[in-house]
Amino acid sequence: MISKFNKYVILLFLKYSIAVQLLVTIVSLLAEAASQTGLAEKYDASITNVMIYNLMKVPFLIYSSIPLSIVFSTLLVMITLIKHNELTAYVSLGGKIRNLAYPFIYCGVAVAALLLFTANSINPKVMYLREKFASEHIFKKQMDVRPTLTDIWMKMKNNKFIHIKVVDPEKVEFHYVTEYTLDDDLQVQSIETYNSAKKRDQGWLLHNQKIYSMQPIPKKIYGRWNILAKKPIFDELSDMPFLKPRYVSLSDIYKVREVMQEQKVNTSKYTMQIYKIYAHSLNVIVIIMTIFPLTINFNRNYSHIKVAAVTVSAGFAYWMLVSSCLSLGKNGVLSPFFGAFMPIIIFTMVSAYLIYRKEHSM
Repeated sequence: MISKFNKYVILLFLKYSIAVQLLVTIVSLLAEAASQTGLAEKYDASITNVMIYNLMKVPFLIYSSIPLSIVFSTLLVMITLIKHNELTAYVSLGGKIRNLAYPFIYCGVAVAALLLFTANSINPKVMYLREKFASEHIFKKQMDVRPTLTDIWMKMKNNKFIHIKVVDPEKVEFHYVTEYTLDDDLQVQSIETYNSAKKRDQGWLLHNQKIYSMQPIPKKIYGRWNILAKKPIFDELSDMPFLKPRYVSLSDIYKVREVMQEQKVNTSKYTMQIYKIYAHSLNVIVIIMTIFPLTINFNRNYSHIKVAAVTVSAGFAYWMLVSSCLSLGKNGVLSPFFGAFMPIIIFTMVSAYLIYRKEHSM
């Protein structure tokens, strides 16, 4: 059963979170719009379409900025409780600091679950629809590729179809590709296969290319171990933002990792991306539990500015550690697990110590 005071804290947290997130989203959206000012002139698109294109990125902007907003939301909640002497009254009536952590934990878990759902279900779909809208209404071309990293089928020019078994979103490589050329009767005329296509300055390096003629009987007519070729379809796909690692769903990354494991390829970078998505959600809980005890102070000389400076510094230190560990994880210095979760482990212990210290110093 949640007490009335805890409900009050949760509602206060919700109010400040919405207000701060709205402000941060507006600033982020204005910055995004400023970077896209040349689209209307360059592609002769209407201002309305460019504005819609920018607005469709709002879910991803919110997803990216929520951890930052949470720092200020938690700070504002605690300052409000202290300013109105509500925290003093709570402690005077026998309330424990560790019990005050519960409403913040509830809020953190709810926000973390929302972030995880957004990363896996909302962002991939919205980013795909955003790029589809841009292709049709700004760049004036059709886009028929699905927002997935495995089993991609696309129709090309001149009665050609292409099947890509898996896309490597980190290196932007295409693996296990088959191209089908049909004749006027829609019968398969030839098949071209290659194990991978990797970007090079002069085109795409195709590995183990083989071409088969299917008429009148199937036979191999050409084969090269490595060949440099122009592939406009890959140029187009590699520029699509919704195929970038940060926009794809967890299920897609799991599929890519599974395919790569079958081929005996090192999959640590995919594991790192999976852990990174989970860690991004858990970061919210850790940030809240670290900021919350830092703001508690019953000194008569309590300074809001000083507390705000300490809080923001702690948030900055946390994100510096997150960035450093992720970089070390990507470069193989740390394992994927520690690269993603080491900041969470360290700051969880720090927050537990801070709560214990605040409670026993009263």
